[in-house]
Amino acid sequence: MRHTMRGIAIALGGLLALCGQFSCQGSSKQSAKTAPSPEDIQGIQIATDAYVAYQHADCETVYQLTQPDALDAMQATELRYSLRLVRGFCQEQDGDQPAARVTYRRVVDESSSSSFAAADARERLRILDLLANDREFARRVEDAERGTRKPADPREPSVRSAALYPPLARASAVEGFAVVEFGVSRQGKTIDPLVVDSEPPFVFDGTALRAVRDWRYKTKRKADRDQRHVI
Repeated sequence: MRHTMRGIAIALGGLLALCGQFSCQGSSKQSAKTAPSPEDIQGIQIATDAYVAYQHADCETVYQLTQPDALDAMQATELRYSLRLVRGFCQEQDGDQPAARVTYRRVVDESSSSSFAAADARERLRILDLLANDREFARRVEDAERGTRKPADPREPSVRSAALYPPLARASAVEGFAVVEFGVSRQGKTIDPLVVDSEPPFVFDGTALRAVRDWRYKTKRKADRDQRHVI
């Protein structure tokens, strides 16, 4: 019991922090609370269990914990958006792309523009559209997966900020990685970043892609336009 309550306390701290950063849309009365309500604790426990289950590739448990009716009954907060998002991850992992699209679209439509979960949902929708409509994109991803090597003459970065840790993954102590392959223009802008490997799948993809898009490298007039980098 002590371990469980400690885990909930850690998750609560992380979720309160993400609410301040990503506009959880709760009432001012709720935000002024000094202690979580039983409903808060239950929601946090569900979120923690869902993300830990996903980390262990247990989508059956994720589906049980993220039933649409139960999510609809929750307050419209980053917690609900992130739970819906991880359900979409499982649907996509299971090959049910139409269902995943519907789930991702719900996240985008019902959340604010500052929502981290919505940003990740938009990334997944973008990639699903590219995979469905652009054969060249699928080929580029396959080529990148086969050749994830750093160039012999890497470009020197000038601006390279760190990716933000996904809030629910952080609150649930879920760890992982994303490997991103990308080009760099002669002017130093990153080109066509692609996730070539990640674990757990999709959790860190969106934040990694958004970070790499904002990176800048020093100008190099004789740079090879076809040279790709990996990080």
